[in-house]
Amino acid sequence: MQLSIIIPTYNRADVILRSLETWTKQTLDADKFEVIVVDNNSTDGSGELIQNFIKDYKNFYYLLETKQGSTNARHAGANRAKADILMFCDDDGLFNPECASEILKVYEGNQEVVAVTGKILIKWDKTPPDWIEPYEFMLGKLDYGDKVKYDTSFYLNGGVFSIKKKIFNNLGGFNPDLIGNYLVGDGDTGLVIKLHKKNLLIGYTPLAVMEHLQFVDKQGSEKDMGRRFYNIGISGSYGFFCENGFKFNLKVFKFIAKSFLFYMKKMFEKEFANNNRQKAYFSYMQRKGELAFFMNLRIKEVRKEILEMKNK
Repeated sequence: MQLSIIIPTYNRADVILRSLETWTKQTLDADKFEVIVVDNNSTDGSGELIQNFIKDYKNFYYLLETKQGSTNARHAGANRAKADILMFCDDDGLFNPECASEILKVYEGNQEVVAVTGKILIKWDKTPPDWIEPYEFMLGKLDYGDKVKYDTSFYLNGGVFSIKKKIFNNLGGFNPDLIGNYLVGDGDTGLVIKLHKKNLLIGYTPLAVMEHLQFVDKQGSEKDMGRRFYNIGISGSYGFFCENGFKFNLKVFKFIAKSFLFYMKKMFEKEFANNNRQKAYFSYMQRKGELAFFMNLRIKEVRKEILEMKNK
């Protein structure tokens, strides 16, 4: 059993080499895994840095994907991959030396497992504000404990998302996340939902660890967290629209109306409520994202591509 590690990256010249360095220190033999770095049309010199870095490693490859969006980059990497296990990882993560080998062990230990994730911790550059700890799951934190486990309801995210290539292809891969300049889909969440609907077994190992690099001055701000809730709103609306066959039926119109009412309520609360103002702001941004998805359908290129998905 072999592993293809796929790392989509976009304008991460500041951290990508730190991440790639950890993949050069894996305990797994180099002939049992490959690392495919998919440059999603970076403009900050990342491409040159990556190519210069990987030239000394025979199992590292550089791939350029000019169509924007992490789903496009991931799928390009999957098409290039040679192994029967795909492992999608973030470009701002630090991975322990046993990460690759421990992921493979879970597959080898249970033939029913179709996807495996690991433990994801948050590594701040300095002490973050106290309020952010309950929201670290929004930054990718994932921890199901200190034992290898199996379940059909585990969640995976793009930090450590491994899956059998056959299953990945059968399920149609990741859902869209970006069409043109518009965020419209639910990306890796959509693939997790497809795994859950098929009641497929997912494994977890605490011995494959990613430390997610986060910077207080950016990710530790309310503004950035609000952006993440906004994206969650878009993801939720896409998922609901998808469940209804990409049609504007009564259920969809009720969903939009409900989102609008909550949006107005939270807009009032974030402006005038003394208690839980921050919570109201995040909820407001999520509802705003829900409505933004349907507003984006006014854009011809977005509407055309989304409506074509029902035939895939």
